[in-house]
Amino acid sequence: MQQEVNILVVEEDNAAAEVLESSLKSVGFQVWIAKNPQEGLTMLGTSNFPVIITELRSPRMNGVQFTREAHKISPSVNVLVLTGYSFISSAIEAMEAGAYGYITKPLNSSEIRITVERAVERFFLLSTSDDKDYLVDLAIKDGLTGLFNRRYFNELINIEIKRLSRSPASLSLLMLDIDNFKNYNDTKGHQAGDELLKGAAKILKSSVRSVDMVCRYGGEEFIIILPQTDKSAAQIIAERVRVQIGLYLPTTVSIGVSTFPDDSRETEQLIKKADNALYQAKQTGKNKWCAAQ
Repeated sequence: MQQEVNILVVEEDNAAAEVLESSLKSVGFQVWIAKNPQEGLTMLGTSNFPVIITELRSPRMNGVQFTREAHKISPSVNVLVLTGYSFISSAIEAMEAGAYGYITKPLNSSEIRITVERAVERFFLLSTSDDKDYLVDLAIKDGLTGLFNRRYFNELINIEIKRLSRSPASLSLLMLDIDNFKNYNDTKGHQAGDELLKGAAKILKSSVRSVDMVCRYGGEEFIIILPQTDKSAAQIIAERVRVQIGLYLPTTVSIGVSTFPDDSRETEQLIKKADNALYQAKQTGKNKWCAAQ
């Protein structure tokens, strides 16, 4: 994230406040905690907050009342209310009063991140400030890992393939999947799973060249574009990545390798070949790489 973005959490429950703070700090937000609604409104009057998170059913000031008071102080702020599933109808009432949206309980770090990132994006899109760097970063980067996201990967690979169609050079793809990630996430918790993904992202970036492009493809899957890299060189890199992950993280990865133009000259087919090779690595024991056939 290119700039500091402040998020205000109005939460009397210390445990809930800690979950929100941890989830938001993990993707680069600055988090401020207010212990009650009145303190939150006072803080809103002294600092700029794109997003405020507050309890829907606070006994001191409910979410509808808080939203109305917050908008008197800062009309552009996006209020998110915390609610249990049984009170979603009340959350919708808060939205009718001007709240941007709601986050359901029990709290889930992925839902928190996604909802807040959308609210922040909306704030900057509607803002009169010309904050181009932030919006560009939001469009091309994955919020959790800081890697290029899948949407931007699709743009990158198409550009690279078009460029290579006019030259004799090679390009390779590494498609990686963290082995047994669901089991790790279920037993260790979502926060530990997020830390594992962030750790994997750092190792992937440090294991390849500066010209290589590391992207989060989705979930626990990553994909790396290796320009000017033939299949034999890509296999060496795949093995280095596999070893580095195993050394520094409590997990392993399976990797599929495909190469332009050996395996295909078409973008979609090249990605499919890498995905098929990854599937083969998974089916034949995991913690290994397989090259497209």
